[in-house]
Amino acid sequence: MYEGVRSPLIYTPRSIGEFATIIARHPQAIVWAGGTYLISRGDYYPAEAKDGIIDLAYMEDLKRITRNDRYVEIGAMVTARQLLSAGRLLLPPILQETLRSMGTQIVRRQVTIGGSLCISDTRYSLSTTLATLAASAEVKFYDEGKVTTHWIPIAKLYDNKGRLNVGEKRILLTRIRIGLEFGDLQRFTLFGDPIRKSRECGIVALHAKRDQNSLSKAQFCITFPGKAFHISKDLESKLSGSALPIHPERVNALSYELVAELTKMHSTISDLQLERARRIFESFLHDLNSQSLS
Repeated sequence: MYEGVRSPLIYTPRSIGEFATIIARHPQAIVWAGGTYLISRGDYYPAEAKDGIIDLAYMEDLKRITRNDRYVEIGAMVTARQLLSAGRLLLPPILQETLRSMGTQIVRRQVTIGGSLCISDTRYSLSTTLATLAASAEVKFYDEGKVTTHWIPIAKLYDNKGRLNVGEKRILLTRIRIGLEFGDLQRFTLFGDPIRKSRECGIVALHAKRDQNSLSKAQFCITFPGKAFHISKDLESKLSGSALPIHPERVNALSYELVAELTKMHSTISDLQLERARRIFESFLHDLNSQSLS
């Protein structure tokens, strides 16, 4: 035991209304979802919890998965394992592959969708893929007793370094919404270890939709944990509407344009990370060409 360390108070709301009451009384409390990220921090215990811990494990409203003809909604406390098991017939392959990349089966049983998206200072696989799929999150803001609710695109939840972009207000992410129209070609690639060797890691998610011999839509997101969360509307615009196959010289030019963007906006990315991201992007475009010719 650590001398002088006192166990923090644990609050267990069972509804969003109870959560609002608790967070109003204890605005500095730590919000605990699956706990996988917090426990992985070197100083997680006996780190000081001034206002205690709010454990979301008993909030059944946050554990639901529903769908209609246009989209699927996933509660923030659904785990990666539960979503994989329940969503094989309704989730795009790129998201299924992303979920499988989130550690071992034991980790996936614990890590929650909302917890993964609400890490304050760095982004990982799930944020990258959901931004690519144009998913949105329902976020409740708690500010001096006032509660407001907003639907925010995942791509706009973070700044360009991947930090949660919600200011000083306390939030509760309650669910995410994913449309059911997906691209014909999807790719998710993770290189390096995002937890142990984040400085060498990169995450790339891309998808594109074809309309006969042209691209009607192309979206992608590239993440370097702790360094960059990059979405290029300029390159997406250039790709959307492009005739297929794309000339090899243009493929090469677009891949180096991506490198120039990343270098200009994110100076801390290493040359190795840049080159690996460029090659993944270039390979994706070549695969699009191959599909258009088959």
